[in-house]
Amino acid sequence: MQALYFDGNGSLEWKDDPAPVIQAPTDALVRPIAVSTCDLDQAIINGPEPVPGSEQPFAIGHEGVGQVVEVGAAVTNLRPGDIVAIAYHIACGSCDRCTHELPLFCRTTGADGLAVFGIPVGADYGGLFSELVRVPFAQYSLVPLPPSVSPVQAVSVGDNLTDAWRTIAPHLQRQPGAEVLIISQGSIGLFACDIARACGASHVRYVDPDPQRQQLARDFRAQASTLADFFADERQYPISLVTHPDKAALHAALHATEPGGHCENLGFHFTEIHMPLLAMHLKCLNFRSSISNARTYMPAVLQLLSSGHINPQLVVTQVLPFDTAADALPTAGFKPVFVRDPM
Repeated sequence: MQALYFDGNGSLEWKDDPAPVIQAPTDALVRPIAVSTCDLDQAIINGPEPVPGSEQPFAIGHEGVGQVVEVGAAVTNLRPGDIVAIAYHIACGSCDRCTHELPLFCRTTGADGLAVFGIPVGADYGGLFSELVRVPFAQYSLVPLPPSVSPVQAVSVGDNLTDAWRTIAPHLQRQPGAEVLIISQGSIGLFACDIARACGASHVRYVDPDPQRQQLARDFRAQASTLADFFADERQYPISLVTHPDKAALHAALHATEPGGHCENLGFHFTEIHMPLLAMHLKCLNFRSSISNARTYMPAVLQLLSSGHINPQLVVTQVLPFDTAADALPTAGFKPVFVRDPM
C-alpha cells in the first residue's frame, strides 16, 4: 500500500506500507477520496522553521473525506460504500472527556499521547494521504456526508472548517449580530469569515498578509487589509479570532477585543511569548487558546454546509489528482485538495 511521507528534511515521497486490516470489532477501513492540508501541514511543508516533532519521517495528512471499505462487527451505523468525513483525532465517543466536548483527550485512546492521523505525536495511526486507513471507533469517528455535500466541500470538516466554526458560531449564537475580528494566515481565518457572515455578524474585519486571501475575504463581504494597516485601537470587537503565529498578531487581537469580549487563539506558538495579562485582566477578557476537538461539532458543521449558507470550496486553491500529491503539495497553494474517484 502506498502512503505519502514527509521525510523530516522538507521533502515528500510515496512509500510502501503494510495494508491496514480490521483489528477490533469497532474498526473500519476507509479509502481516502479527498484530502487536503491543514494550516499546520502547511507550516510543516513550507514553513521557514522546522515544526517540533517533524524532524523524523511520518505519514502525513489528517484532513479528509473517505469511502468506507470494510467495517468491524460492532459498527452498525456504517456500511461499505458510505462517504464519510473523517475526524482527525481518534476517540471512543463514550468516556467522560468525549461526552464533555474533549474527544481529542479521550481516556481510551490517549494513553500514549494524542491519538491523531498524520501528525508526528503519540501513536502512529498513519496519514490520510494513503490508499487505505484503519479508523478505530469508527461508529463515532466517521460522520456520513449529507447527500447534497460533495467530498471537496467537506474535505476540511474533520479539522480546519470545524475549528473555525467552534470559534465563531457559538459566540454569534449568544450575541446575534456581533462584530468579528479575524487575524489570519491560512485557511481557517477564511472559513471563519464565511461562517461569521452566514451566522449573522454585522461586520467582519479580516487581517492577513496575503493579497489572495484578502480578496477571498472581501468575496465573503469582509473588510480586509494587512496587519500593518490594522490599528488595534480603532475599533473594539466582541469576538476576535487569531490564527496567525506571530505574537504581534495575537497582541493586536487581544487589544482590539472589547471589555468582556471573547478572543480565540488558534495560532501555534512553539516558544513561550509574553501575554498582556494586566490589560486582559482589567478588560475582563475571555481568552481561549486551543487546538480542535473537531468530532464534537462535525454534525453541526455538516448541517450548516448542507444548508448552502457557507461555501468552503471557495477557499480551495486547487483540486488535483490524488497521486500527484508528492510533487504538487509544496507549490499547490495554501489549501489544495487531492481527489480520486470512489470505488
